[in-house]
Amino acid sequence: MLYPLNFLPIYKEMIWGGQKMKSIFKRVLPYEHTGESWDISCRPNEMGVVANGPCAGESFFDVISKPNRQLWLGKNLSEDKAFPLLVKLVDANDYLSVQVHPNDNAVRRLEPENPDGCKNEVWYILDAPEDANLIIGLRDGVSKSDFEKALKSSSCDGGSAVMDCLNKLRIKPGDVVFIPAGLIHAITKGVMVAEIQQNSDITYRVFDYNRLGFDGKPRQLHIDKALESADFCGKLKKSAVRGLDAYEQTFYICNKYFAIISRTLNEASESSDPKKFFIYTCVEGSCTFTTEPGFETAAIAGDSIFIPAALGPYAIASNQSQPCKLIKSFVPDPWDDFINPLLSAGYSLEDIKAGTSLDNEIAADMKSKL
Repeated sequence: MLYPLNFLPIYKEMIWGGQKMKSIFKRVLPYEHTGESWDISCRPNEMGVVANGPCAGESFFDVISKPNRQLWLGKNLSEDKAFPLLVKLVDANDYLSVQVHPNDNAVRRLEPENPDGCKNEVWYILDAPEDANLIIGLRDGVSKSDFEKALKSSSCDGGSAVMDCLNKLRIKPGDVVFIPAGLIHAITKGVMVAEIQQNSDITYRVFDYNRLGFDGKPRQLHIDKALESADFCGKLKKSAVRGLDAYEQTFYICNKYFAIISRTLNEASESSDPKKFFIYTCVEGSCTFTTEPGFETAAIAGDSIFIPAALGPYAIASNQSQPCKLIKSFVPDPWDDFINPLLSAGYSLEDIKAGTSLDNEIAADMKSKL
């Protein structure tokens, strides 16, 4: 039986974690310093377990590894490909390490034996202090040698030279920030995000504020690999994605790894796509997904729901008088799922490039065809 799945959270204890998932989402947390909740995960050491319906208690891997794999994941994902996405909540009660994820070329060079690939990710800002900032990229003009010198001086100056190299992006709840591989970044104190990313866990810490881990020792840094992976050309955007509104949705990000679209609704009738699965993350309010013959899956703020490719028609309805807000993530067909809807809504090529985040290949293909 195909139906919308939700999963038991996989909580991660982090030195910088806190209790916001308890205070905001009413979750029962296992750690004082709960930093992450992995809510859609299909990884050997962080395997999601279905929480609802006939598959309750089964691992996500077992569910999608049955002979009807295509019915769950769609025709576009080949049999030999791992599940491509990972969805988390991240609560930064303190500053995360300044870090970077490698792109495809860097992974091949630096991690030839690692089964994970590159790691692009997106943050939806769930909660943030007034006048909050994220660390997003380097300040204009900071070279690799400048940054390397700052890192070498961090044990003496407390990291002030490193912080002077970093770009600060002012953010507020509801902002969408794309973190492409190669962009130096960090979530800052008091910020909580929903994170949608490629299913990879390769992270290179470059600076950790000279603090100690739970074991009383400095946490491991990966400075050489980080410097080899980071963007020092200033080509990667360091701003939030504005998004473009069309057909009661807001289109934010499209690349070959994932698309990000948001929708605010009271009720809606939808249908799955035989070519691909969808993931909905509820970021405001609460809602219920209903399928024939009347199977219901509820989601409150913070929850993520997996929609099988061959599910067919389903309805989404807010459980409250006010609308709920959902972030929809999936592996797209760029033209069918993203570009054509915006073109048909009257946006130009330049509008789409300016208002959304497209990877270079898609932008070049769009320019050549229009």
